[in-house]
Amino acid sequence: MRIEELPIPDSVKDVLHTSGLSELYPPQEEAVHAGALDGKNLVLASPTASGKTLVAELCALKHVLERDGKVLYLSPLRALASEKWEEFKKYAAIKKRNGGRVSVGISTGDYDSSDPWMGKYDIIVTTNEKADSLLRHRAKWVSDVSLVVADEVHLINEPERGPTLEVVLARLMQVNPEIQLLVLSATIKNVEEVAEWLKAIPVTTEWRPVTLREGVLHHDEILFKDGGAQKIEKTTKDPTINLALYTVKSGGQALAFAGTRRNSISLAKKISAKINPLLSKPLKRSLKQLSEQVLATGARTRISEQLAEVVSNGAAFHHAGLGGSHRKLIEDAFREGKIKILTATPTLAFGMNLPARVVIVTDYRRYEPGYGYYPIAVLEYKQMAGRAGRPRYDKVGDSILIAKTEDERDYLMESYILADTERIWSKLAVERILRSHVLATIASDFAHTEQGIYEFFGKTFYACQYDPRAIKGVIAKSLGFLFTEKMVEVGGDKIYATNFGRRVSELYIDPLTGVVIRDALTSRAQRLTDISFLHMIARTPDMFPKLRPYSREMDNLQFFIEDHQ
Repeated sequence: MRIEELPIPDSVKDVLHTSGLSELYPPQEEAVHAGALDGKNLVLASPTASGKTLVAELCALKHVLERDGKVLYLSPLRALASEKWEEFKKYAAIKKRNGGRVSVGISTGDYDSSDPWMGKYDIIVTTNEKADSLLRHRAKWVSDVSLVVADEVHLINEPERGPTLEVVLARLMQVNPEIQLLVLSATIKNVEEVAEWLKAIPVTTEWRPVTLREGVLHHDEILFKDGGAQKIEKTTKDPTINLALYTVKSGGQALAFAGTRRNSISLAKKISAKINPLLSKPLKRSLKQLSEQVLATGARTRISEQLAEVVSNGAAFHHAGLGGSHRKLIEDAFREGKIKILTATPTLAFGMNLPARVVIVTDYRRYEPGYGYYPIAVLEYKQMAGRAGRPRYDKVGDSILIAKTEDERDYLMESYILADTERIWSKLAVERILRSHVLATIASDFAHTEQGIYEFFGKTFYACQYDPRAIKGVIAKSLGFLFTEKMVEVGGDKIYATNFGRRVSELYIDPLTGVVIRDALTSRAQRLTDISFLHMIARTPDMFPKLRPYSREMDNLQFFIEDHQ
């Protein structure tokens, strides 16, 4: 389908043509035929870079320009929210029916605010957690929202953050039953189940704009999914560095995923020391300027100095510890082809528009403090692999896993490359998670009876997957805790939040954190110092994960404890 054929205003078509778009990708066309532009609820599940964002943009502009509506765009990450905000701003010159222009706002911080000023915007981009806090603060403009776009909805499967997205969608459907939902997801097994929950039409496709080749590198040979093999030059003992050098020599860029921030920095340093001789003199001059720009931007820290050092050699690292200004510098330089190798933590796999010819997955395991190492999900691997191949530049993108042994090579091929993505499951029915949402349901006036609370949670994805009665026991336990700790009270036949409970909900903290702080502040401690308050905060469940000290730190810790008893 060509852009001219779309039932959208000409002003939008003009912007799309200016951006170089003339025809829809197949998944985009399927979404249009399924009713995305006609107000139908839709779950669009397709691989990375298949054009899901454009469908969201078209739906958003349809609501704003033809229905005088308001759009809420939910993102899992602040960095991704900023990227979507920038993308929507290209439509800011378009005139609306009332003579004004399309306005785009973003709100990702300060959970203790209803952000009333956001009501003046047509399109509002926010994180899932910020949207939850806005609902808790009863932001008036939320009832004016006519379209909700939920990006990366497969993250409902995440134990810590998934329940927030699940509850936010359920609350938004309660606030406005007529709201249109456009839910974007990676390809998952149970798309139909998600669609059933949201009363939506499922649209699933495996189409990609660039052919993806998946393989495993062992020693100096890449074994591909189709049985083909490819040798690479073994210039060092590290296969990741060898693959990075091979990619640069062949004129490409690589995105290397490392499990932790520390590993991403370490890998960038190792690679940058090797690729510098492969760079042209003009590029080296450009990178020197970029390195100086990194140091001149924002506060000068150890991280910015490390970043400037590797950037001067044509590499960079990207993780949540980087400031926004540094992230933008690196992302722009990578898109422009100046940065040849970008090392990153897995969060970059979620939605960020930074494709590369080659994706290197250096480790298929993650470390969880207090738990140890565990293999990542197939879905997480596929998200990383999906970054391989730049539309309009590459015919093929390569995603390569690194194996240390032949057995591991076979395991990776079987368990990740040839495997299907998992089903996603609701993680809502855990007391530690649920008690916060039960309190918010009462404090934000979504329900004031036990039956009303059960009915609300009966509309969640959990209730769609399991017997709704199964969650009642956890809700009852959560209510018991809230009553005992005086966060809720009974008035007549209704349940209300106390001032304490309402404040805990608005502050967006775990109710148990509120209890720990309240009990500490009301205890009659003989001597209070700054360390007393820091210790109080460190004891709360919101301060996680609890990190174990190294053995070499134990003596200093013991002295510290003795000094502050």
